[in-house]
Amino acid sequence: MKRLMVSIFLLGSCLALAACADQEANAEQEMPKAEQQKPEEKTVHVQKKEEDTSTWIKTEKPAKLPILMYHSISSGNSLRVPKEEFEAHMKWLHDNGYQTVTPKEAYLMLTQDKKPSEKCVLITFDDGYTDNYEDAYPVLKKYGMKATIFMIGKSIGRKHHLTEDQMKEMAQNGVSIESHTIDHLELNGLSPEQQYSEMADSKKLFDNMFHQETSMISYPVGRYNEETLKAAEETGYQMSVTTEPGAASRDQGMYALHRVRVSPGMSGASFGAYIESMK
Repeated sequence: MKRLMVSIFLLGSCLALAACADQEANAEQEMPKAEQQKPEEKTVHVQKKEEDTSTWIKTEKPAKLPILMYHSISSGNSLRVPKEEFEAHMKWLHDNGYQTVTPKEAYLMLTQDKKPSEKCVLITFDDGYTDNYEDAYPVLKKYGMKATIFMIGKSIGRKHHLTEDQMKEMAQNGVSIESHTIDHLELNGLSPEQQYSEMADSKKLFDNMFHQETSMISYPVGRYNEETLKAAEETGYQMSVTTEPGAASRDQGMYALHRVRVSPGMSGASFGAYIESMK
């Protein structure tokens, strides 16, 4: 009897220990595991590649650059150049050995008095019309031309204006997207604070959209005053263009560069004579 009691006691103890072990195991499973900390992400700073100008041609005098000014590639008024005429202009540039430059290259030309080729032009379009993509862009690609579009911030995706996707496609194929302000207001009629906002906001918009340093602005309708020049520099642009006629040079001021207006009715030959007169 005594042995039986001892056996029962030992059996009960074993069962109790097993139950405790199960409870601890269950409790361990229910306890949340400590969250694994993610390794700290480090910002990778991409080193910007500087333009190699060692092979560029040094100019004896301050460099001059014809900055061509187009708007819509269509018909209808003095700001619209038909596609056939635009193609004739691009063909003339191509056949006569002209090199088209980017805003960055233009800045280096004008500030360092060097040029990548004996004959250079900067092709620009104001406002960012849809036909810049549908009609001008195929011609630019056909002749291997670079160009720059000054886009109005509020017009992106609106009727008859470029979409973000269209601009991004062109930006991957030699077309720079630069600023034409947010609202396309005549800057000389705005307060200094409003001018600053128009320029700063549009620069931020295009910097973020294209992961770039937007470096150039075209003043709407070519209007500006001393406050405009000051705001353009303070908001971080490297240069600005006006509608004042003639080839650009730094003695005009980097924030008041002239442009060559291209009007409808010019054949390839008359366009060529016009460009040659800018030397």
